[in-house]
Amino acid sequence: MNIDTQWLWAFLVAFVRVSGVALVAPVFGSRTVPTPVRVGLSTVLALALAPLITSYVGAPPTDWAPLILRLAGEAIIGLAMGYGVSLIIGAAVMAGELLDAMMGFNLIQVLNPVSAFPTTLLAQFHYMLAMTLFALVNGHHMLVMALARSFETSAGLSSLSTWSNASLAMAAQLGSEVLLLCVQIAMPAGGVLLVVDAAMAAISRAVPQVPIWLIGMPAKIAVGFVALGASLPMLIGISTHMGTLSLRYLESLLRLLGV
Repeated sequence: MNIDTQWLWAFLVAFVRVSGVALVAPVFGSRTVPTPVRVGLSTVLALALAPLITSYVGAPPTDWAPLILRLAGEAIIGLAMGYGVSLIIGAAVMAGELLDAMMGFNLIQVLNPVSAFPTTLLAQFHYMLAMTLFALVNGHHMLVMALARSFETSAGLSSLSTWSNASLAMAAQLGSEVLLLCVQIAMPAGGVLLVVDAAMAAISRAVPQVPIWLIGMPAKIAVGFVALGASLPMLIGISTHMGTLSLRYLESLLRLLGV
C-alpha cells in the first residue's frame, strides 16, 4: 500500500476526531474562537498526530459505506470527549442559574458571547469564571493529551455497539457528579440567601403592615453579592475538583475505547 495514502487516511481520521472535540469542548469550542481558528487548530493537531497513529487506524476502506461509517464513528468519539468535559463546566452555569432565581435575576436574559444560548447574569459570570479556572489548571492540556491517547486503539464505530450498558452507567455517574458539583458551587451564597428569605418571611409574618418584600429585595441582592464575593476563594478548590472530574471522565471514556 502506498505510504502517502496511509498517511492521508490517518490525517483524515485524526482531523475528524479532533474537529469533534474542537466543536463542543471548553476553551476550543467557545463562540469567541473564530471558525477558521478552530479549523486551523484541528488541522495542526491532525498533522502532528498523523505520523504517530498510522499503525492504529488500519487500512483505509475501499468502499464509501465503511468509509463514512468510520468517519462518523470518529466524529462521535470526538463529540463525546468534548461534550462530557463541557457538561462538567456547565455545572457552574447551573449554579449561577440557581443563584439568579434566588436573587431575582432569573428574568434578566443576557447574550452569552461564549455559548450559543442566552443566560442570566450570574450564570454567565460563573461560566466565564469556570472557563478561566479550567484553563488555569491546564484542563485544555489534559483534554489534548486524552485526545492523543484515544488513538492508541484501532476501535472506531464498530466498538460503539459495546458501549450500551457501560456508557449509560458512565453517563448516569457523570450526571450525578455534575449535580453535586453544582450544589457545591451554589451552596455558600445560596445558604446565605435562604437565611435571608427566612428572616424576611418571619418579619413579614410578625409585622404584616411592613412591605418587607418591597423593602427587603434590594437588601437581599446586596447580601447575595457580598456572600458571592466571599465564596469566590472556595471556587479555586472546586475548580481543581472540576479538573479531576474531567480527567476521571476522560479516563473512563478511554477505557471504553479499549485504550
